[in-house]
Amino acid sequence: MANSHSVIKMIRDKKDLDIIITDERLNIILLKADLAAPVPPPYTETTLEAVKLLCNLIYNSPSVQIQIAKTDCLKNLVTRISNYDPTVTNNIMLFDMRILFLITALNIPSRNICKNEYNGDKLLIDCLNNLSNRLSSSKEIVEVICELLKALYNIYIDAEETTKEQSETNKRLVGILYRLLTSEDVKKLDSKELQSGIADLLIVIPYTSFDPLVPRISPENKSSEVFEDLDMSAIWELVKYLDACLNSRENLVKNTLPAVSALLKLARSNRCIRKYARLKVLPPLKDVMKRPEEGTTLRAKLCKLLTFPIVELRVAISEFLFVLCKKNVGRMIKYTGFGNAAGMLANKGLLGGNQPETNYSSESGESDTEEYTKYKENINPVTGCYENPKPSPLEGMTEEQKEYEAMKLVNLVNKLSSDGIIKPCTVGEDGKPKPIEHVFELQKGLNLPKNDSDED
Repeated sequence: MANSHSVIKMIRDKKDLDIIITDERLNIILLKADLAAPVPPPYTETTLEAVKLLCNLIYNSPSVQIQIAKTDCLKNLVTRISNYDPTVTNNIMLFDMRILFLITALNIPSRNICKNEYNGDKLLIDCLNNLSNRLSSSKEIVEVICELLKALYNIYIDAEETTKEQSETNKRLVGILYRLLTSEDVKKLDSKELQSGIADLLIVIPYTSFDPLVPRISPENKSSEVFEDLDMSAIWELVKYLDACLNSRENLVKNTLPAVSALLKLARSNRCIRKYARLKVLPPLKDVMKRPEEGTTLRAKLCKLLTFPIVELRVAISEFLFVLCKKNVGRMIKYTGFGNAAGMLANKGLLGGNQPETNYSSESGESDTEEYTKYKENINPVTGCYENPKPSPLEGMTEEQKEYEAMKLVNLVNKLSSDGIIKPCTVGEDGKPKPIEHVFELQKGLNLPKNDSDED
């Protein structure tokens, strides 16, 4: 090809890209993008157009995805990112980050190469730190940071914390994420995409690196969200973000899953985070007149999704609530209602009142509220709310009438079962549903666990 303009014209149409883009033509594009060799800033308009073009090619052409791995593009791109200065425009940075994200997303071996051979994680964290200090001066920086977080996610997704040096690197990253979550400049921007990117990244960072997300309170570090002398403002921002995701029905799964998964991982990693999140999500029960899934509280919104048809989201939410309840079956039923929790309990083999082995301590915490204690005896564990005492439907019947009604019910259930409309089950020894051969087996009943104390 004589020049890059000819290449650009040829690939405006996505058709036959794998045939059109030869090694020679790809090298021309890399040259124009200043990625064929290390090129210091400043960069030109030609550079910008070339990186846009390269981004489009990597996304649309499987052949280019293979070809690009054979070049020095990744190495030179990481070097360029490490040398950013004020002359580099936001657009150049944006498409650089998108190219890095695409390469590490579509070419799995490139992730470890970027991290281990080019120190990509450390250089990206340095870049993130620098960009986070410029948020007040440029809203466009948020878009660049969002793309950078996606690239970091790819690098961290398979990473393991094997050395003390890596642990320090991870904690430095978490410290920057804390700043991004709590910065007043970021709050003013109200960027849901940024919060989503942070939540995604927290999911893949090792458990042992989260201390900087909840720093200890000091004269220099004050916060309105304090729990056991720790600053919980970052956790509070994530809880509020989860609530906002639940309020929007658009892209519910895509938006909510990262938020709840991040909070689940954080709650598992740190006792104080778990206890604080529980106070925000499952505060002591006072309103027992409504079902757990009714209302506008965060608890109600999450309980509604315990029977959601999309398994991935339903499982994440049920596990999050179960961890907040310290995996106590009785407490889970108390806060969500047995009807909402039954699916999760069945999957875990906990229907028969079995209690899973946990590492949670048995320290004392809050006791039941006066409201809960007052109405406890009339709270239906299945619905999870208070029900007015009802007269027995068998009241006034003779023993013969009771037997007749019972047999009538047995026959109706048996017919529904034999017609395949319902599938009656009892609880097996493994705590999971076990299909029965005849409805008389239901007499064994289901023993619900009674330990629903709020002791934490």
